[in-house]
Amino acid sequence: MKFVYPEFLYALFAIAIPIVIHLFNFRKFKKIYFSNVQFLKEVTQETQSKSKLKHLLILISRILAISFLVFAFAQPYIPTNSGITSPKNKVVGIYVDNSFSMESTGSLGALLDEAKLNAAEVINNYNASDKFLVYTNSFGSGEYRLLSQEQAIEQIEQIEIVPQTKNLSAIYSRATEGINNAEIANKYFYLFSDFQKTISDFNDLEQDSTINWLLIPVVGNQIDNLYIDSCWFESPTHLFNQQEELKAIVVNKGEKDVENIPVKLFINEQLITPTSVSVKANDKTTIAFNYQNKQQGVQQGKIELRDYPVVTDDAFHFSYQIASQITVLEIHDKQTAESKSIPALYQTDSLFNFISGAIGQLDYSLIKTANLIVLNELKELNSGLIQTLKSFVENGGSLLVFPAEEMNLESYQLLTNAFQINPYLTNDTSSLKVRDINYEHPIFNNVFEKKEAEKLNLPLVKNHYALADFNTIFRSDVLTLNNGTPFLSDFKINKGHVYLCASSLNKTATNFANHALFVPVLYNIAFLSQPTYPNYFIIGENNVININTNVKDNVFHLKNDNMEIIPKIKSEQNTTSIFFGNEITTAGNYLLSNETIEMGIAFNYNRKESDLACLTESELTTQLTQYGLNANIVNANEVSFKSALNEIESGKKYWKICVILALIFLAVEIALIRLMR
Repeated sequence: MKFVYPEFLYALFAIAIPIVIHLFNFRKFKKIYFSNVQFLKEVTQETQSKSKLKHLLILISRILAISFLVFAFAQPYIPTNSGITSPKNKVVGIYVDNSFSMESTGSLGALLDEAKLNAAEVINNYNASDKFLVYTNSFGSGEYRLLSQEQAIEQIEQIEIVPQTKNLSAIYSRATEGINNAEIANKYFYLFSDFQKTISDFNDLEQDSTINWLLIPVVGNQIDNLYIDSCWFESPTHLFNQQEELKAIVVNKGEKDVENIPVKLFINEQLITPTSVSVKANDKTTIAFNYQNKQQGVQQGKIELRDYPVVTDDAFHFSYQIASQITVLEIHDKQTAESKSIPALYQTDSLFNFISGAIGQLDYSLIKTANLIVLNELKELNSGLIQTLKSFVENGGSLLVFPAEEMNLESYQLLTNAFQINPYLTNDTSSLKVRDINYEHPIFNNVFEKKEAEKLNLPLVKNHYALADFNTIFRSDVLTLNNGTPFLSDFKINKGHVYLCASSLNKTATNFANHALFVPVLYNIAFLSQPTYPNYFIIGENNVININTNVKDNVFHLKNDNMEIIPKIKSEQNTTSIFFGNEITTAGNYLLSNETIEMGIAFNYNRKESDLACLTESELTTQLTQYGLNANIVNANEVSFKSALNEIESGKKYWKICVILALIFLAVEIALIRLMR
């Protein structure tokens, strides 16, 4: 305990006055003579006992009254750790949560307005010479600029709701960086928020002990919320006239079950299929939409339901592309190529743009335009082709290799070494059979109704090149022989794929080209070679899309019906990265285009804001204790927020209690004098 005016404590010497009065009895006695004093002695003894007790109680009352009166003038208080009463200059960081959840209402109105009002009161509580930093979820570049008291209040007043959501640890890290950059010794950080559980990651927070931290929770009314959390397709490929299966998760963050809520699916603004959903309280469920792709090009979708009062998460947007054609480039060797299976498969289907070329006459510029390249029984591979294929795969292309029966093993090993994958080994002429099918591989999506390999008559192999049998994290065997070695393997290389087959397609080597598996396997390899992009992005995250083309001197436009921006791009080799940053603030479907490319981009609000469960004051205290964090919690709903703030800033004051106690003991003294005889 400390005193604001400790010099008043010298007045405690006044306690000696009632003590001296008590020790010296200044009353004058008068002699009176009695004939019989026997009864008088008994009365005198009883009166003296009562008199001593009375005077002792009066003395104690006077001492306590004087003591508490002196303490009241000295103004005792218990200081907090903040030390904000320091007269030195201070830097004060203030964060106001302006996410969607702050649109909720509390006892004093909208939570954001309440937080802004309290933040302004905090700023006014400081000296005009102090400096301020104002932070929001926008994470703007101007948040590192020191502000005067007037500028800080003006900036607080301009804060509005934004779609960005930030975790508490990210907010604290950003604020402490700015506060420490100010190079002022006395540092404070106020955090105004509803403290949603989804963003309150105290476990990831590293506290700076040099900064005094104060939490001011604003409490909203309990709101139930039903929302669409996410969506995805069962198949990664999208084709014209293909049957699609789209799934979505619907979450009920409420205390009551919901039943038969209508949910609608729109594709290119056309209602495709309505359904309904029932979800138990505080639970979630998955719904499925089945429909057919009826047009090519950009597909812009939306799943929608209706739920009040929170409506920002009632729609979930997504987008995907249906290519008009898939480009397949076959590279063969005129001298040894006898198999016509590849041209027979791809050339007759209008879905494929099939190009075939001999290795000796190959136009290397065709490689960049292909989705899938098939090496069909090349006897030998040159180093120039290997390097070109390496760049092609790393930038998202797919390579399918069928070796020649009599190949140059060393040149093929140079190819596998370039990708750091399992190399071909010696030729094996033993008769084998495909034993296992990897049904979990995307190649076999929607191929089989039942996974019963034992009932299938699988391909025979009479002549093949064994692949080295060592596992890597990017290897997935598609078909396996009955000796345990792979017949067809898939290797994920950066953005692309390399598929290695153990044999050629000649009839003398295998009957795979004539087997029922051949068509779906090669079709799906081609389908999977299409570039895939995210079906949607989350507003507020570091959203980047990589396109397998170099458009260094070109400009992209991102637009919808209401706005248009030119996003930043970065081109490296054959890849262009497009950065959307924080320029997108409205959920919806957008179109990204330049002179040669057009694709759909969908943005959704962060669903962290959809879970409106917040930490209570006691839960906040528990979290701080659990993770060893030191912070003061100020209750913004108290009768006087300023009084609560002053108590946190300057400590718990006791002068009022001392005045009350002094008056009580004076009243006790008067009562003793008048009533006790």
